[in-house]
Amino acid sequence: MWLGSTLRAALVGLLATLLAGCATSPPEDRDQQRSALDAMADETIKTLLEVQPAARDVLDRSLGYLVIDMKVTKIPVFGAGNGLGVVVDRRNDTRTYLKVTRFDIGGGWGAQHFKVVLVFDEREPMDRAKSGAWHYEAGAELAAGTTGSDGTMPKASKGFQTYRLAEGGAAATVTLRMARAKPFLD
Repeated sequence: MWLGSTLRAALVGLLATLLAGCATSPPEDRDQQRSALDAMADETIKTLLEVQPAARDVLDRSLGYLVIDMKVTKIPVFGAGNGLGVVVDRRNDTRTYLKVTRFDIGGGWGAQHFKVVLVFDEREPMDRAKSGAWHYEAGAELAAGTTGSDGTMPKASKGFQTYRLAEGGAAATVTLRMARAKPFLD
């Protein structure tokens, strides 16, 4: 009985996330959304450099970076999350705004809010992020308040450096994750 209600709750959450992903913004709101995302990215980079000063060298040498503001909820078997972000291409001083949807399958429980910064040192992963991409990984997360850690399966040269800044919540999970980033605010 409990598993049935949990499964129903997960499916409702998944459907709500998918429907929210189909919504579009009126043109007059797009400039406000862009400004808010630019401010979020600037503040996140400032915070990253305060807590990890060595990231400055990585950023200075980079082709660009991606900042995503994510919120994820996980119940025992399923999890879902969404976020908004911006890819800053330092090669041509352009910005691409992204909507991110994430789905998890595995053990754990919790809800968390965090920022993810990807600093690109290769062109291909940045161009893939700008055009929209699927991302798959297996990993474990442990978060409490503004302290968190994320362990993922290592990959061969990804072409980017990843930083994660916990913002709040609590979670302990071991999952397979699938995330979809797609451009919006065009």
